[in-house]
Amino acid sequence: MQEGAPRCYGIHRQVHLLVDFVPNHQRIAADIPATVPVAHRPNPAVTCSPVAIPNLGVRRSPMTISRRTALKLGLGAGALPLLGCSRLGAGAGARAAILAATAAGIIKARPLPLSAVRLTGGPLKHTQDLNGRYLLDLEPDRMLAYYRDRAGLTPKGEPYGGWDGDGRNLTGHIAGHHLTAVSLMWAATGDQRYRDRADYLVTELKEVQDAHGDGYLSALAGLRNAFGELARGDIRSASFDLNGEWAPWYTLHKTFGGLRDAYRLTGNETALEMEIAFAEWAEGILSRLSDAQLQHMMNTEFGGMNEIMVDLFADTADERWLDLSYKFEHRAFIEPLQRHQDILAGKHGNTAVPKLIGSADRFALTGNPADLMGASFFWDRVVQYHTFSSGGHGKDEYFGPPGQLSDRVDGRTAETCNIYNMLKLTRQLFSLRPDPHYADFHERALFNHILSSIDPEDGRTCYMVPVGRGVQREYQDMQQSFTCCVGSGMESHALHGDGLYYEDGDRLWVNLYAPSTAEWEDAGVRLAMETGFPEGETATLRVEARRPREFTLMLRQPFWAGDGFAVRVNGEMVAPDTRPDGLEFTGRSQYGRFEYDASSFRELRRTWQSGDVVEVDLPKPLRLEGLPDNPRRASIMWGPIVLAGDLGPERERGAESSEGREPPKVPVFVAADEPVESWVRAVDGGAGHFRTDGAGRDPDPAGRPTDVDLRPFFRLHRRTYSTYWDLFTPGEWEAQKAEYAAEAERLRRLEGATVAYLEPGERVFEDAFNYQGSEETVTQRMLGRPGRRGGGWFSFDIPVAPDHPMTLIATYYSDDRRGTPASFEILVDGTRVAEPEVDRSEPPRFYDVEYPIPAGLVAGKEQVTVRIQAKPESQIATVFGLRMVRADELR
Repeated sequence: MQEGAPRCYGIHRQVHLLVDFVPNHQRIAADIPATVPVAHRPNPAVTCSPVAIPNLGVRRSPMTISRRTALKLGLGAGALPLLGCSRLGAGAGARAAILAATAAGIIKARPLPLSAVRLTGGPLKHTQDLNGRYLLDLEPDRMLAYYRDRAGLTPKGEPYGGWDGDGRNLTGHIAGHHLTAVSLMWAATGDQRYRDRADYLVTELKEVQDAHGDGYLSALAGLRNAFGELARGDIRSASFDLNGEWAPWYTLHKTFGGLRDAYRLTGNETALEMEIAFAEWAEGILSRLSDAQLQHMMNTEFGGMNEIMVDLFADTADERWLDLSYKFEHRAFIEPLQRHQDILAGKHGNTAVPKLIGSADRFALTGNPADLMGASFFWDRVVQYHTFSSGGHGKDEYFGPPGQLSDRVDGRTAETCNIYNMLKLTRQLFSLRPDPHYADFHERALFNHILSSIDPEDGRTCYMVPVGRGVQREYQDMQQSFTCCVGSGMESHALHGDGLYYEDGDRLWVNLYAPSTAEWEDAGVRLAMETGFPEGETATLRVEARRPREFTLMLRQPFWAGDGFAVRVNGEMVAPDTRPDGLEFTGRSQYGRFEYDASSFRELRRTWQSGDVVEVDLPKPLRLEGLPDNPRRASIMWGPIVLAGDLGPERERGAESSEGREPPKVPVFVAADEPVESWVRAVDGGAGHFRTDGAGRDPDPAGRPTDVDLRPFFRLHRRTYSTYWDLFTPGEWEAQKAEYAAEAERLRRLEGATVAYLEPGERVFEDAFNYQGSEETVTQRMLGRPGRRGGGWFSFDIPVAPDHPMTLIATYYSDDRRGTPASFEILVDGTRVAEPEVDRSEPPRFYDVEYPIPAGLVAGKEQVTVRIQAKPESQIATVFGLRMVRADELR
């Protein structure tokens, strides 16, 4: 890199990750400087120069690793993947494979198996228990009904609906999620009921697969026909549509994953046999396609099919499955990341993350540097440039421009599936390099987003966990909706013990602080952790050992604890480690100092024996965490915990439900030049309860003082809240409050008048408002916002308030040229109410147009059908939003 050229965070780490992880006999003599300085959050608009990936003698193409090489690595029959091994009930083959990878320099830290960690209290244990009860309440015969029906067998129960229902859905995905989840719960708890449920599901699915006779195993009604076309080279691929099916590989991935986890976690050999037969069926489809056809197919979301095939190779040592994993290598997405190019803007978050999970998984088996380069660079970019304080990312499920988050915090942000998958990737990467950056993100995302995604009273999980101002969670109907986030939530809350502890020979890492026990079988050591964290500020670890044992306890020293972090062993204070930062001492990279806060590891090496006690002080100071492009829009943090402001009860949209309940005013804080601890005070009587003191102002011209109760985000449920706040100095507020207040009031009144709002092109909204349309319409994205356009027509059933004058507000984009020539009309219950003309004036922007609806069209009705149709030989301009409002309340 030339002197003065832009430097990008991540590049120096990726290059040295590569040097560190390549097996010793393949080390490169790369001319890399010993220290590469890093700029904190460089200009995200700068794209890093591609970094050459050295040829290490490992082929990228199929057949990357030979059977001989596999056997050298210890990958005999029954071997298990080298990453994610904490989930495994590892047998001898798996153990040999894991140790071989460690000896080769690939695996640096092995997570303790999920079966060796038991949660003993606190919110993680509480949500695990809630999830377990929900799993056992579900009826397996209902989730298997369509599987049986497609195989010509009589269903044993009434099928579930929602996204698991018939028609163009993800039919069958819930059975796969459920099989994985109960297998995980068996490992996490040892409760026989979960293993029995897993065995029942496998037995029933085996009957279905046998009835098909060719390894096929799906509940999708049209999949046979769609994949028959696919095998003949007739491929019609869009973001979520493959030959008329909604993301079919995504759905099949859940079934494959369930079989894999039933084999690995419960020891069900039949599940592995079924997975192999299913993979052979898939191989028969894909083997007929050229590389160009495969790449075209992968324009449609396909879940983690690459990971599945890598794992099947690990379980069988059959090279066919490693080869098949490369057939799910989406090069248009993966290769730019391997070259350190951030191409995430406009990409669907949960489509992206599983692809990199597969890459990291494969690196552990092959040592292929390109896989690691892509996975770790992706993680860096997401965490540093796309992630909110909660650990969530994305708006309306999509990534935006890197580092530009200030205008993206409001609305539908932070899909839960994304964070579930980011945590999987995080745990994998920590195994490859025990860098505390990974543990920091694990803590942030787990204790903020994941814990916030489940109602602690009834166990309902959330699709979105928004982070903005005056927002509320999207709770799911756990017996009806069966969305993707219901499915991933089943797995997520069974995984809370995963990644708390890692080991490597004579080292044991303590990454997160949670009430738990850990059995370190290799060392003959048992740890018991007692802590009130995340609200408490101390942790105690008690050691039991079969005999005295010398080893190193690596305690994570969180950056947020500051100088107050302290460790005592058997009552004696342990002096801070003064040695220089380096992987061998603290886990921090020795290749460059990071200019932002990051944790380290406190190393305690001694001969341990039963009765030893380690006490840890974990003070959680208050601090502000601003956005990269706007430090004055910030979250209030209590250590690693986001504090959310309580703005009142949830507000339901609808014809009558929200009348008389105005949207809350979101205060600003006039304290930008004051330390946060001077204007946020702890409230007596409850850990984690705070209140602002004199800093809040109503966002109106009067700017009346107002204060806000603050609580840990994961504790504040069924309320309207904010996790981000605008900060001003007194002078700035006086100068800007009139303009700021006017815009805030406009948005508040708009929300208060809204009966219904939807985004055409977004599946959640289109399901909720009964989307209908002709084949000529298509979806598109503009700056991350979904929309629908094209020829023909589309319609929605939208609620109205019949006792009020109604207005329909449509959102367009002034520089949208795809829907041209645009000439179309809007009809309400068959009556034309508008012939829109698109504004093409500069600058490019989203804008709203109001269309009053005649009173006679809504009188006596609860909803109307809004139809948008193109005129002959013309197009519908892209519609990005439709909002039905009470016109008399709008102004």
